[in-house]
Amino acid sequence: MTRFLKMHEKCKKCNQDFRIEPEFYSTALWIGFPIVLIVFIPLLFFGLYLNEYYGISLKVILPIFLILCFLLQIPIMRISRAILLHLTFKYFGWHKKE
Repeated sequence: MTRFLKMHEKCKKCNQDFRIEPEFYSTALWIGFPIVLIVFIPLLFFGLYLNEYYGISLKVILPIFLILCFLLQIPIMRISRAILLHLTFKYFGWHKKE
């Protein structure tokens, strides 16, 4: 599991060091939480819609959504880390920093 969370030590383009300080990326959890809400609250309403109008049992829908939640955790963690880096560092395009 830790293999999926590994990051490059430096950016290939601008040589920015990604090992900023210990526990820097724990802040990404606070960024990832709203992303999870944005993704899964509509899924919850979609599941309730399927239950109400098509009669699909929540016993069928819930395990599918739980598997989906598990599979999307790694991409959401990576996206939240990228957003944290974007908010922390100024990026000037392809030009070298001076």
